[in-house]
Amino acid sequence: MQMEKTVKDSSSAPAIPALVPQPVSVEYGRGCFVLTADTTLSADQASASTAVQLAAYLRPACGFKLATAAAAGRSGTVIALNQDKDLADLGPEGYRLEVTPQRVSLSAPTQAGLFFAVQTLRQLLPPLIFSAHCVKNVEWRIPCVTIKDQPRFGWRGLMLDTGHDFQHLPFILRFIDLMALHKFNVLHWHITDLGTFPLEITNYPKLQDPSTLGTRLKGEPKRGVKPGRYTQAEVREVVAYAATRHITVMPEIDMPGHSTPALLAYPEYDCPVPHKTWEFERWEYCVGNEKTYGFLQDVLSQVIDLFPSKFIHIGGDECPKDHWKLCPVCQAKMKAENLQNEDELQSYFVRRIEKFLNSRGRRLIGWDEILEGGIAPNAAVMAWRVEKQAAAIAAKAGHDVVVAATSHLYFDYSETTTPLEKVYGFEPVPQDLTPEQAVHILGAQAQMWTDNHPTEKEIERLVYPRACAVSEIVWSKAEPRDYSGFVQRLGVHAQRLAALGIDWQAAG
Repeated sequence: MQMEKTVKDSSSAPAIPALVPQPVSVEYGRGCFVLTADTTLSADQASASTAVQLAAYLRPACGFKLATAAAAGRSGTVIALNQDKDLADLGPEGYRLEVTPQRVSLSAPTQAGLFFAVQTLRQLLPPLIFSAHCVKNVEWRIPCVTIKDQPRFGWRGLMLDTGHDFQHLPFILRFIDLMALHKFNVLHWHITDLGTFPLEITNYPKLQDPSTLGTRLKGEPKRGVKPGRYTQAEVREVVAYAATRHITVMPEIDMPGHSTPALLAYPEYDCPVPHKTWEFERWEYCVGNEKTYGFLQDVLSQVIDLFPSKFIHIGGDECPKDHWKLCPVCQAKMKAENLQNEDELQSYFVRRIEKFLNSRGRRLIGWDEILEGGIAPNAAVMAWRVEKQAAAIAAKAGHDVVVAATSHLYFDYSETTTPLEKVYGFEPVPQDLTPEQAVHILGAQAQMWTDNHPTEKEIERLVYPRACAVSEIVWSKAEPRDYSGFVQRLGVHAQRLAALGIDWQAAG
């Protein structure tokens, strides 16, 4: 895709800014704005906190403690932030950014849009503005431009997996900061899985008992599960931190499968059968047991209290059915509910959990296996199985869909398997959808699984620069996409990320 661009004076126009993701419309003007110690910040009452964020972003590298416009005795250039409801046509996350030699004006209909304008402004400055330390002898020039911008999709996500390997709180906050820079707005926090249940749930202390972590994966002591837990206070800190960056944290608590830690801690919620079919001794809840639903509702009640996200992710994937066939409790439930097979039993489970979430004002979302056996119309689907054409099937059935295709958007796969160009070429909307069906595609997200136990540095190297490509897929116009132009811009963007401590070029 190429930017819409108009050069007002080509003889004096600056170099085209290397913006990621690419804005919808850019006009280039003459000259530049220079950020100095005399620059003042001006903000209306609604935008005061966003102005504080901007000042905090700029201060480490430039060293300027920017004064407000109301401060006496100041003169010079001005950066003005304003919430303008007249820009409603740009949507809830759109913005307008205008730079002249004397003034930078950022305006948007909401603070979310204004925050995204701030991210663009940061990229208009020299890459060293992202340094954590004061940089001397740099002229902080911003080219004169007029940008009108808004996202293509309302769901622009990255998934971070702490259910296989524990990720420490400072790393999660840094992950959120990097998301904000690239205008992502959903952190899918895959909290629990077969490796660990790190979320504090009151009245169920065994879920986080560190003495059991080393034995939870039978016969696999070398998997390297890192012990750790998140207190509820820490979770609230993450949610609040993300909210100030206009990122929603959507939790995933896996059920009915991928539940090894919970079942090892509380085996009374497991099926009473002598063995299971898969590799792990315990994997899935006994969905015929009424006590299971009481336990999960207790867990979800606390999750709902911690996370204001409209969607709650329940997993729902990779759950074998053979063990339910052997379970007398599950078979009795099927008979009582007139269920024809185990697929319908899983559908029964999902519908019950969905009913509970709906009663608390939330919506259920799960991996596309929840389609098997049928799901309620209000449930949303996270489509990962490309070979099953899950995104198209779900959208045609009237379900909202987030596209998370394993073919392009699984970043635990190496760059050889899923190279940058392949990611950049991905189109979230299936070709065979009608315009009415395509409305159900909420957006897309990339997944960072930790099954292979990458270090924090390895996670960042695997996510970037491929997440840069995803940011453009979900924010910028669909057509035309220009991969060579993207790579050219990425050359400058690499300098920004290097200043932030991500040097994928050296690592590669």
